Amino acid sequence: MCCRVAQGSSKNRIKNKVKAKGRAPEVTPRLNLAPTQEAVVAVYESNGIRLEAMRWGLIPSWARGKSIGPKLANARAETIDEKPSFREPFQRRRCLLPVDGYYEWETRPIGKHPVYYSMYDSNLFCLAGLWETWTTPEHVTAMELPGLGRPGTETLHTFTIITTTSNCLTKRVHKRMPVIVHANDYELWLSLESQVDDLKGLLKPFDAEMMQEHYVTPRMNNPRFEGPECIQPVAL
Repeated sequence: MCCRVAQGSSKNRIKNKVKAKGRAPEVTPRLNLAPTQEAVVAVYESNGIRLEAMRWGLIPSWARGKSIGPKLANARAETIDEKPSFREPFQRRRCLLPVDGYYEWETRPIGKHPVYYSMYDSNLFCLAGLWETWTTPEHVTAMELPGLGRPGTETLHTFTIITTTSNCLTKRVHKRMPVIVHANDYELWLSLESQVDDLKGLLKPFDAEMMQEHYVTPRMNNPRFEGPECIQPVAL
């Protein structure tokens, strides 16, 4: 499971990391990004990689409402091409989420404590994801609400993070981890020309020796806390 990430870098740094073209969206950098909040994600189009602003928590195009989004913040790699919510996005709408790090919670005698995972060189890295477009269903826009009239049409671009089994570093805290894509595989993951077998080959635990971990303040348990202390090491 992965329900918090740090995307605190500038849009230019993110753009350079994924070699994106065009203008980058205006999204507030966050060190404690949670589902339902907007993030910068990388997608693929005919002339290369571009950046888009999307909401975390995939809402399938056929969903009757937005409430399902937080429940689909993660997608399991093992069933990515079987589940109705993820099957078509896996084939046609893959994305990358550039992050500085992500969080998991270790169960301790006094309760759960957050642990921050990042690259050993503190560089940006990208998590594998899927994206979807959702528009307010016709039966909702046609419904007149008491005192409010008819609600307008809303279109949302949303995404989910793919998870896999943990590596030898992260399994101490959690049995699953987000899929981290190597930089030389970004285009393979995003391209519509990629074959299913090649894509599935990327859905595996990342190299543990390239990662590091440390405890961080429990203040970041609150998704509204956005201070730099979110990612700073603390001693227990």
